[in-house]
Amino acid sequence: MSKRSARAIRAALVWWGFAVAAPAAADLTIRGVDDDTETVLEAFVTIDELPCDAPRWWVERRHRQAPGEIRRGMETLGYYRSEQSGELSWEDDCWQASYRVTPGDPVRIQGFDLVVEGALADEARLQSVLSSLDIGPEEHFSHGAYENAKGDLLESAQSLGYFDASFTRHKVTVDPERNVADVELTLEGGERYRIGEVRLEQSALREGLFRRFLRFDTGEPYDARVLTRTYQDLIESDYFDRVLVAPELDERTEGEVPVQVTAVAQTRRSALVGAGYATDTGPRARFDLRYRRVNDRGHRASFSSLVSEVNGEVGAEYRIPYGDPTHEWLFVKGDIIYEDTDTARSLERGVTVGRTHRRGEAWAETNYVEYTVEDFDVGDQEGTSQLMLIGTSWARSTSIDVARPTSGYSLGLDVRGAARSLLSDNDLLQAIVRARQIVPLGERFRLLGRVQAGWTWQDEFENLPPSVRFFAGGDNSVRGYGYEQLGPEEDGEVVGGKRLVTGSLEIDALIRPNWSVAAFVDTGSAYNSSPDFSTGVGLGLRWYSPLGPLRFDIAHPLDDPGRSVRFHISLGPDL
Repeated sequence: MSKRSARAIRAALVWWGFAVAAPAAADLTIRGVDDDTETVLEAFVTIDELPCDAPRWWVERRHRQAPGEIRRGMETLGYYRSEQSGELSWEDDCWQASYRVTPGDPVRIQGFDLVVEGALADEARLQSVLSSLDIGPEEHFSHGAYENAKGDLLESAQSLGYFDASFTRHKVTVDPERNVADVELTLEGGERYRIGEVRLEQSALREGLFRRFLRFDTGEPYDARVLTRTYQDLIESDYFDRVLVAPELDERTEGEVPVQVTAVAQTRRSALVGAGYATDTGPRARFDLRYRRVNDRGHRASFSSLVSEVNGEVGAEYRIPYGDPTHEWLFVKGDIIYEDTDTARSLERGVTVGRTHRRGEAWAETNYVEYTVEDFDVGDQEGTSQLMLIGTSWARSTSIDVARPTSGYSLGLDVRGAARSLLSDNDLLQAIVRARQIVPLGERFRLLGRVQAGWTWQDEFENLPPSVRFFAGGDNSVRGYGYEQLGPEEDGEVVGGKRLVTGSLEIDALIRPNWSVAAFVDTGSAYNSSPDFSTGVGLGLRWYSPLGPLRFDIAHPLDDPGRSVRFHISLGPDL
C-alpha cells in the first residue's frame, strides 16, 4: 500500500469515529503540480526512499537535496524556471516532508532543424510520422517528447527496412534566461534493405499452399507491415497454433535481410458439446465436430447438429482453399432442418455448392447454388416445395475480436432467385439487407443499432415454404413478441409475408468489467403490401462470457395490451 493510501485510510477511520492506533509512516507530499507531474518528481526525490526510522541526519541531508532534485525533474519536463520550497517535520519519531513547486513558464522551442538524409526522406510513411511529432517550432519542449520523437523516427525507418538508420546529429541547447530551446537532428537513413531468403519451418501444409499465405517475396523492399499481415493471416487461418514471422537482422548483408517464418500446427480436430437455453427455442443441445486439416492440401470438413423443442438441424460441409487461402474457398454442404413453431411446421433437406472470395479489400462475396426440398404446413397451407436457388451474398464488417466492442459495423446483402425452368416449382426473386452499427458514447456507454429488410417477388406465394417467407418477433427481431409470431395472418394464424422491415436501437452502460445494463426499443413488420409495425421496449442485463455476450432481456409489447412483459435470453456477438 502506498503512503498516500495509508494516509487516506487513517483519515477515513477518524472521520467515521473508528480511529485505530495505526503505526506512524513516513510521508512525502508534493504540491503545486498535477498528478502526472507529481509522479515524475517522486521518482527524482530520494528522501522518499528512506524508512520511517532512518537516522535524523540522513533524513535532513536528503531533505536539503530535495529542492535540487525537484528542479532537475522539472527540467526534464521542460520547466527551467521552477521554484521549490519545502518543510520537514517529525510525527511520532517519523519524518513528514512537504514540498511546494511553482512551475513557471515552460521552455518553448525556438529553433527546430530536422534533416532526413538519403532515400528515407522520400518515404511517405516517414513524412506522416514527421507531421505527427510532438515537438516543433513554438511547441512546449520536454526531454521526454524529444526522446520519444527520436524513437518514433527510428522505429518508422526500421519498419521500412532502413536498418542502418541512425542520428548523426542530435543536439538540444536550452537557454534558461530566455526560456527557449534549439533542437538539431539529422537522421541518416542509409540503404533500404530488400527481403532475402525466406526460410519456412512448418509441416502442416504443402509448401505451395503455405507460401500463398505470405504477403512478401524475395527481392521486394522490406516492409514490416506485410510481415505483420502475414502473421495475422496465418494465425487467423486456424491451421496454426503459434506463428513467428521475423527478419534475421544479424544476418543481413549486401542489402538483403533473411526472413524466418515458423508455424506450429493446430490439432487436426476439435469438438464442441454444449447445452443452453433461449426463449426462441427453449432448451437446446449442440454437437459440432471440425476437421481443421483433412490433408496437407488444407481441405476442411465439419459436422454440426442442433436440437431444440422448436427447431433443429444436422449438417455437414467440405471446404477446399483455392487462390488466396485466407478468403477464397470452394465448398459443398448438405443439411436437414426442421422447425415446429406456433406458426409453421417444416422439414427441409438441402445441398449447396459455392465459392467464397474477396471482392476488393473489404467485401466477402459468396456465390452459390442451393437445391432444397421442403415439406411444410403454414396455417391452412401445406405442401412440398422444390427450389433450385441461385444466389450471391456480400458481407463486410470491422474485425474486432473482443466480447464488448465499443465501435464497429457489419453489412450484409443476399440476393437469390429460382425459376420453374431450373428444377423449381415456383418463380422467385428475393433480396435481404442487414446492417448493424455500434457507436461509442463516452467511456462506459455505447449505442447499438440494427436494421433488416427483405423483399420477395414471386409467382405463387401460397406455394412458398416457410424458409423463404418473412416473419418477425423474437430474441433477434422484435423483443416483447414471441418467435415468428408477427406477420400476415389467415384465419387467425400467422402465415408469413413477402416483405420485412425490422429495426432496433439500444443503449448500454458498463457497470462492472464483464457486466452492463441496457435499455432498448425494437420495431418491425412482416407484411405483403403495407407494413403494420409492432413495437417493444424493455431493459436488459448483459454478461460478457467467454463464449460471447449473454443477454437477459425483459420487454413489453406496446401493441399487445393483453400481455405485460416477455422475457428473452439470447447468446451471440453484437456484430
